[in-house]
Amino acid sequence: MSFLIYLNQFDVRNVYLESPDSPDLKMSRLIYSTKCITLNNIGFVMRLVPTKVIQHYKDEWSMHFDASHPVNAGIIEQFRKIESDIINKFMHAGLIGKHHCIFANTLTEGCIKTDNETDGFLNPESPSSSDVQFVLYINGIWETQTDFGISCKFVKW
Repeated sequence: MSFLIYLNQFDVRNVYLESPDSPDLKMSRLIYSTKCITLNNIGFVMRLVPTKVIQHYKDEWSMHFDASHPVNAGIIEQFRKIESDIINKFMHAGLIGKHHCIFANTLTEGCIKTDNETDGFLNPESPSSSDVQFVLYINGIWETQTDFGISCKFVKW
């Protein structure tokens, strides 16, 4: 069972960072915790307006969309603020001077890639393809010697 947050309900005060399991692994997991629930990652419902859905393999798909469409642009900007709030909350001296890989910038390219977890999902011929919902999971913050950013994954909802 998954619990999801709508973009407009996100509160960065509920986000906590778990230390990496080892010094070699520079991936810190995010935890979202309120007085009622604690989540191992943060899942957001995203209902983008697609322009084209393409099946690449049996269970690999991509959805293309116009990033400047008012609905899509609003979602991207909400997500950009969330990403910025998370990074700013956990910015530390070790990240200063490193290149920040901004995930929201990839959304402005107008393409999402995902795996199909259910047969028949996202049939390009289906009229329901125009009303596709994804969940964007933010899993943590990654860091290399030169870069850092948030770790995200899209899944079908």
